[in-house]
Amino acid sequence: MTPVSRCIVAVSLAIGPCAFAQPDPTFEMGKRDDVKEVKDVEWTAKGEAGLVATTGNSQTTTITAGANVTRKTKDTKLDGVVTGTFARATTRTASDADGDGAISADELSSVTATSAENAATKLRFDRYVSELDSVYVAALAAIDRPAGKQFQGGGQLGYSRSLYKTADQQALAELGYDLSYLRLTAGASTAIQSLRAFVGYKGKLRTETAMEASVEGLFNVNTLTFGARKARPFNDARVNATIGVTTSLSSTLSLSASFLAKVDNFPAPLGKIGDLPFAPGFAPVADKLDTITKISLIIKFL
Repeated sequence: MTPVSRCIVAVSLAIGPCAFAQPDPTFEMGKRDDVKEVKDVEWTAKGEAGLVATTGNSQTTTITAGANVTRKTKDTKLDGVVTGTFARATTRTASDADGDGAISADELSSVTATSAENAATKLRFDRYVSELDSVYVAALAAIDRPAGKQFQGGGQLGYSRSLYKTADQQALAELGYDLSYLRLTAGASTAIQSLRAFVGYKGKLRTETAMEASVEGLFNVNTLTFGARKARPFNDARVNATIGVTTSLSSTLSLSASFLAKVDNFPAPLGKIGDLPFAPGFAPVADKLDTITKISLIIKFL
């Protein structure tokens, strides 16, 4: 077994969950080409972290972190990914409590709130059965409290096939089944059974630049109930779309930019905000759309 072969540190310049970029934009073919040259067990690992903290007139703390480990053999690949984001800010507020049309000293205050608190991990195993075909199984776990999800965990299994492949380009598609257990911040726990469809592309734009893009759709096959709301089969469509570009600036320095959009057609109910409950009959829900834009400077040390 070979040791971990590479260590990469990335300085995050934007807020959002970590999305890993290759240290160099050299294109690496997916599917069986990932492992066909492997003679023994090979390990690789990479990680990134970012911290922004301000005090004084502006008081904010933002932390992002992530890590990725890959194990390859001749016919198999095991990938593990962990990402997380935490953001908290304190802002000044003013309330005209006495109604005199002006703010006095005792009507100034500050409010501290958490704007991001999420983490996710995924472990995926691929078994290659031909040059174009493979089967996969994956385990996932995540939390996203601002979106009303105290915990979500489950597994996936399915079939993957290369649709198009050249020396510099590849497109692939996957079909499978997803089972998720969801514990809501406000409400009962539930299980979601879904059909999964995925289409991905990666390739070279030029010698120094590579691009990856993908769309994943999850479509429920069972009925979901969140309080007084119900989603019948295929009404809880969840779509994750991402695009990323990485370009080399030098032999040790690369720049990566990515955009992620997550759509949930049947969002979870929000947990209470602050110490007071919501009024009877008022049950706000999370936004249907979340987006993350990220720019990272990647420095290769080894």
